Amino acid sequence: MKAYFKTFGCRVNQAEGEGLKERILSDGVTTLTNDFDSADLCVLNTCTVTVEGDEDALRLMRRISRRNPAARLVVTGCLATRSPAEVLKAAPAALVVGNADKENIPAMLGCRPVPDEAGFRAFGGKTRAFLKVQDGCDMSCTYCIIPSVRPEMTSKAADAVVAEARSLVERGYKELVLCGIRLGRYLDESGPARVDFVALLERLLALPGDFRVRLSSFEITDVTERFLDAAEAAGPKLCPSYHLPLQSGSEAVLKRMKRWYTAAFYARRTEALRRRFPDAGIFTDLMTGFPGETQEEHEESRRFVTDLGFSGLHVFRFSSRAGTPAARRTDKLPESIVLARAEEFRALDGRLRERFAAAHAGARRTVLVEPKGTGAEGLTEHFLRVSFSTNPGPGLVSAVVGRDALPLPLGGEGGVRGMPSPQPSPA
Repeated sequence: MKAYFKTFGCRVNQAEGEGLKERILSDGVTTLTNDFDSADLCVLNTCTVTVEGDEDALRLMRRISRRNPAARLVVTGCLATRSPAEVLKAAPAALVVGNADKENIPAMLGCRPVPDEAGFRAFGGKTRAFLKVQDGCDMSCTYCIIPSVRPEMTSKAADAVVAEARSLVERGYKELVLCGIRLGRYLDESGPARVDFVALLERLLALPGDFRVRLSSFEITDVTERFLDAAEAAGPKLCPSYHLPLQSGSEAVLKRMKRWYTAAFYARRTEALRRRFPDAGIFTDLMTGFPGETQEEHEESRRFVTDLGFSGLHVFRFSSRAGTPAARRTDKLPESIVLARAEEFRALDGRLRERFAAAHAGARRTVLVEPKGTGAEGLTEHFLRVSFSTNPGPGLVSAVVGRDALPLPLGGEGGVRGMPSPQPSPA
């Protein structure tokens, strides 16, 4: 049997999708295909953060249903949780499975049970692995649908996380990306000692081996002095790149969004981080066109972003999500204004990324290499994507930016236009 898999959305979804794929492929009979037209089984792991994300997934469902109606189609993830009716309208024969039952999909398909042990991941042959440690969000941001599709705050047992990390390192993975919907809210109280995120991080960083740890999206309120102490003590084992969602640099807009910090607080904590790590890569999520956003508020946000000197932006247009307070507002902006403001921030993003890349020119960096044809590409510890003309070999290598490895032109992995790639946040 040939199986096709597609995962949309955040790092948490990517980690869950990889685990699902590995369990289905573990029967020794099913093989992976990148062509859904010839697949016997198609599994789509969806996202629902934005309307565009919904539309991308629904479009693919319709194409599979039309071009390969004989295939077994399974749809899971956040869109399947939020609106199974939309999924069934696009693909009436689909098996729709919400997030709560996602891990049961292999059993539903008749796959033999496989223990959820460390090391059971392939990550598409890549040299870095996503390690999910936390799930769920209990905040009430007025624009966000995620708390309704991932409402339960859960954390994987610390011993299990450490065991999985150790196995991944032993299997040759050189970078572990810690993932969670609210990563900094990790909390394991199942054992004799309470383990919060900083304690978990310290345990992971203490593992032996030639590897490094990177954080996925991390909230500014979790950038505490205790966290910074742990990050500083980690040295090169913890990547100095941080994705800290902002959403808006306007105090009034943040208040209407019901974000739980002010722009002034965000600036203070970012400054505290930079005092410890002056050359850190600092990326953020930025939303444009939130209902009621005035031109003055937009300009306030732009000034804030410019003054703070981010390394890059992940720009979102406001996406009205049914069931959220923001969707009920009557002061939504014309789409032309939302688009224009998004383009303005994307242009700023390009300038910030070019400046960030230029700041690393001539510096010696540690690059995680991934083969690319006859050459190779890779990520520095600061999340700057670079290219090698000749393949230096796998693993972590030392290179001088601009001499041994060149920053990739605009349009690199994951970025809106950029060379260093932001990690999207669902919140």
